[in-house]
Amino acid sequence: MQDFLEKTLRNLLEFFKELDTAKKIALISVAGAILAGMIGIGVWASKTRFQAIYTDLNSDDAKKIAVLLEEGKVSYQFDDDGKTIKIPSDMVDAWRIKLAMKGVEFSGTVGYEVFDNQSFGTTSFVQKVNKQRALEGELIKTIRHIKGVKRARVHLSIPEQSPFVEEKKPPSASVVLELNDGVTLTNPEIKGIASLVSASVDGMRPEHVVIVNNRGKKLSENVGDSLTEYTSNRMALEARLNRQYESQIEEILGKVVGDGKVVAKVSVSMDFTQSVSTRTQYDQENAAVLSEVKNVQKLDGKRPSPQGIPGARSNLPGETPQPGIPETTNQVNKELSTKNFNVPSVVTKEKRPTAGIKKVSAAVMLDGRRVPVLNDAGSPVIKDGVAQYRYEKWAEADLENFKAIVASSIGINEVRGDKLTIRNMEFVKEDMEHVEALLREKANRELIKNIIMYLAIGLTITLFFFLVVKPFIQWVTDNTVESVEDFLPKTLEELEKVQAQQKLPGLEDALPQIEEKLNPEKIEGNMLREKIISLIEANPGKAAQVITEMIHSGASDKAIA
Repeated sequence: MQDFLEKTLRNLLEFFKELDTAKKIALISVAGAILAGMIGIGVWASKTRFQAIYTDLNSDDAKKIAVLLEEGKVSYQFDDDGKTIKIPSDMVDAWRIKLAMKGVEFSGTVGYEVFDNQSFGTTSFVQKVNKQRALEGELIKTIRHIKGVKRARVHLSIPEQSPFVEEKKPPSASVVLELNDGVTLTNPEIKGIASLVSASVDGMRPEHVVIVNNRGKKLSENVGDSLTEYTSNRMALEARLNRQYESQIEEILGKVVGDGKVVAKVSVSMDFTQSVSTRTQYDQENAAVLSEVKNVQKLDGKRPSPQGIPGARSNLPGETPQPGIPETTNQVNKELSTKNFNVPSVVTKEKRPTAGIKKVSAAVMLDGRRVPVLNDAGSPVIKDGVAQYRYEKWAEADLENFKAIVASSIGINEVRGDKLTIRNMEFVKEDMEHVEALLREKANRELIKNIIMYLAIGLTITLFFFLVVKPFIQWVTDNTVESVEDFLPKTLEELEKVQAQQKLPGLEDALPQIEEKLNPEKIEGNMLREKIISLIEANPGKAAQVITEMIHSGASDKAIA
């Protein structure tokens, strides 16, 4: 193996020595470029890979993490205008745990830990400010735990307490939310955030909390306002019912007239009046006597009429009436009866729903039919390879059938005042052929562009190979071929001299060996004959011309003689 390597190295050195100066410089340049490329690939492969440990940071958080990384002697890089910090990929997981163990808080959020280091003699004003800062920080931390919230800012406005009731002002708050990409908070989630903030401050109501996103759009439109929320829900319910009826009409008629040939618009008027009624029904047939009370009174008496001198004496009883004086008779027969019956009764309490349909108005527009155009023979007319069609309206009987179907599907009640209108109108047909032609033309241009680009790339590579690589290889190796042809012996004397001096290492076996007893003239004649044959094979036309000239020259010499 060592001999093979030494022999190969020796041949390369001899090959390099035989090259001229220009080829040596070119060969050294190419070898240097290849070596530099290999070194660059090695450096790139061994380069440290950095991976993001935190993204979307503000300047304060980035500085805080950078200081901790420098203390830990960890190399880092800033990216995305300082919003992203990258460290070696093999250290990302470990340092995330370390930073979490150190209690790193992002976005400069400070909660109740603001009271950890309190100096003696702090004024009440500073204490009040710190308390508000701590409350805002704790609210920010809590809101950030909600799924989809990336960052949050909370500002509280807590007015001074006044001893006068009429001068008291309720506290208020404003919340700014930055959401993750593609996240949209629902109304219950927004109400939950408002309730969270309002419940954290004494005396605050949810309607005093304003919530906006990072683009300034107000999210808390109906928070705390019951009347506005009620109206919004009513309108949303009507809109949803309108869409439901419209989809039902388009679906049922689309099966007959075709998809895309039905346009339905429905307006539902709903009654949101809430009413409660109570109704009592008595069963008289099954009545029973619960109790009965009878009171009977009888009286039969006579007395004379008043007489004599008016006064107390004449009115005393027991006096003998004078003759001829009429008598007063008093007869009473009185009977009173009271019966109490237990009558069965049914009490029904009814509460009507708060969303009842008051009126339905529906408008449906239908496109006509497209029937093929027929010639006199009854065959379809075809123009430019496309069958021709004409517009035809639906018959009145068909429209009546459509109207009955729609009325049944959405529950049209004429007694209630519902209205249903169906009209047959020709829809505007978009010129899609022109659009398709433009799209095909654009696709063809893209295809031609790609073909030309790939052909240019292939032609460039081919030309580079044939015009640069191949000539360079030939240019470098031509010297070797010429030198071999030059140092090969041309005559018998040169061959004997080469074998005597042994100046061609590695070619001893390729050269013919000279036998001791050989006819030199014969060998020289054979070599000359082989030379002539090779010349004739290389250029037979020229050889034939030489022979022709020789023949003509011999014939002319004979003619002269």
